[in-house]
Amino acid sequence: MPPLFDIVGFEPKLVLFDLDGTLLDSLPDLYSASVSMAQTLNIAVPNLNQVEQWIGNGAGVLVQRILANQLHTMTIDARLDEALKHFMVAYQQLGNKQSRLYDGVEGLLGELHQSGVRQGVITNKPSRFTEPLLSQFGILHYFDLVYSGDSFAEKKPHPMPLLTAAQQMGFAVDECLMVGDSSNDINAARACGMPCLGVRGGYNHGRDVAECEPDWVIDHF
Repeated sequence: MPPLFDIVGFEPKLVLFDLDGTLLDSLPDLYSASVSMAQTLNIAVPNLNQVEQWIGNGAGVLVQRILANQLHTMTIDARLDEALKHFMVAYQQLGNKQSRLYDGVEGLLGELHQSGVRQGVITNKPSRFTEPLLSQFGILHYFDLVYSGDSFAEKKPHPMPLLTAAQQMGFAVDECLMVGDSSNDINAARACGMPCLGVRGGYNHGRDVAECEPDWVIDHF
């Protein structure tokens, strides 16, 4: 039995993972792309701590927050599409060379797979990056489903992706487990009654994920 089951006290049939800040430390590449975008637009470069607090709601929101820190509202709206395009190009060119899987991730995914537990990824990351990223780090084959921030009309913290995952795999929400590092993950799970495990050390806008009141909290895998 995977040690994760001992922590949560039940055997979920489907475990859904967030990506950035949960499985993958992607901050270095997201920060580098943010710097490149800011330099191209000739606006002040954000610092690492700012970018860490602004990620988690998808690339569009990250770019909007960077612009909001520098520009007036009307200017933000006028430059958002241009800025997002520069960010996407920069992020793709970086090739995730600075990102890494968190310690214990591959072992956990393997244990769950060996135990017959179905697994999925639900991220707010754009779909053009999600599966290539999982493939690059050698873990795509563990997942029965992969949902990105543009897979549905709504994304986390809306419960739609979680409910759709449970329905697609044929499980009740209380037979599933959402694992994530931020309020987006915990609030999405809470909104549909899905048990949730918070993981510290990710990207939760500068807050301890325990403050979001997940059912369980761990420091690492």
